Order: sequence, then structure tokens, then C-alpha cells
Amino acid sequence: MKFPIRSLLASSVLSFSFAVVDAAPIYSDGQATPLAACPTCVVGTHFAAGANGSVAGVGGSGINAPAGSVLNGQRTYIYDLGYPGFSAGDSIARGSAGFAMLVWDMGVAMNTMRLYTHQDHYNGGPITTDFVAQDVMEYSVWGSNDNINFVLLSDVTAFDIDGGGAGKPTYTFEGTEPSFIYRGGSPEFGAINAYTRDYTFADDYRYYGVRSSLISLVARDADPEIDAVVGNPGAINIVPEPGSLALLGLGLLALSYMRRRIR
Repeated sequence: MKFPIRSLLASSVLSFSFAVVDAAPIYSDGQATPLAACPTCVVGTHFAAGANGSVAGVGGSGINAPAGSVLNGQRTYIYDLGYPGFSAGDSIARGSAGFAMLVWDMGVAMNTMRLYTHQDHYNGGPITTDFVAQDVMEYSVWGSNDNINFVLLSDVTAFDIDGGGAGKPTYTFEGTEPSFIYRGGSPEFGAINAYTRDYTFADDYRYYGVRSSLISLVARDADPEIDAVVGNPGAINIVPEPGSLALLGLGLLALSYMRRRIR
């Protein structure tokens, strides 16, 4: 009887440790890794407005192809007050009613991307209003391989303004959750890029699109502003948070102890 109980306990501890490390999203109060630290990363080419480029939604746009094609602290944006909301995996084609999209060409298909936000209502620190809580997450992410049909990969559908502690919102996602969310933005431009996030999707896409998130539409804000979109054939950041590493270490120590007791 002793052996199965100990084995079960050890197995449970190990499984718990890896579950914590693999959990998504991980919210970091710090900044993203520097772009220069990822030599294989590619900054997507942002398309200018046009039938085969970026398309404004209801309310107009400030589409700026040069600004959106480099990480420079400047913004490109559309208004998207006609965003109807979609389920993960739904697709929408150019020319169809309600199509609006900021579009980037990554050059080749890849499944890991970083969305560098551009914040105009947040300068860092605690978030204390619902408006700012939705505004820092006003983005849904879409993928395409023909620049015609775009599939919804990730949307933001709800938030808890104090979910991560006072003034630290956490979010509910439709579709793929970000792997990392950096509340502190980037080392290049700080809080201008606050709530920048990393994604790893199940499939590779050459074109990535951004339009309003559902929570931003509900707030009647719906003007996603982006600094840059970066892709990488591999993971941009695969280093777990210190707390996750500590839990993993404790789990492995517990497993080692159990094995010695069994012997």
C-alpha cells in the first residue's frame, strides 16, 4: 500500500510543477525581452491602406505603413466600431461586409508572434478604471496565408480589473491565449508598449491582422493602435517566470525525496 501512495504523490507533485510552468498567459510586471536579443525575429511589413492592404473600419483610421513596419514608438490604427465579434476559428474575407483589418506581411509563414502595442491612455502603474483596462487590450489577432481570408486566432472577451492584484487586470480570451503579457511594455519604449504580448499559435501564418477586441467594442472605444508586429520561427521568450522556476524546483526536489524513501 505504501508504494502506490508515494508514487501517486510524487507523480502529482511533478505534474503540478509542469502545469504551472506551461500555464498561459504569464503576466509579467516587467518589460519584454529586447528585440535586439532575438536575431531570428522579423518585423512584419505593415500594409498601407488599400483593397489588398490594411482596411479601415467604421469610424475611419490612421493607417501608417512606415510607422507600423518598425518598432519606433509610433502608431498605426483603425477605428472598428462595426466589429461584430467572432468565435475562434471563424473567418472573414476581404470584400465581405464588416471587413476591417490592420495587416502585416511576415515574409514567410510562422506561428510565433509578438504584438507591440501602442498606448495612448496609459502611462504605467496601477490601472484603476474600466476604460483603461479595456484600452490596453483593444486587439483581436487574425491569421491568413493568402491575404484574402483571415481566421480569428485570439480575442479578448472580459477582464477582472484587480485579477492580478490591485490595479493589475487579468483577461479572458477567446481562442489562443498569449503566452506572455508584459505590463511594463518594452525596454525600447517603456509604457508606450505596455501590455505587449507574445503568442504561439497552432498553425503558421504569413499574414497577421489586428482589429478591435470585443471588450473594446463594448466600451465603444474600438481603435486598436499598434507599434509593430514581430514574428519568429521559434519562441521569442521561453524563460519561465522566477516563481514558476521555483515551483518546478520544489516539485523536482519532492520527487527526488520520494524516490529515496521508496528505495
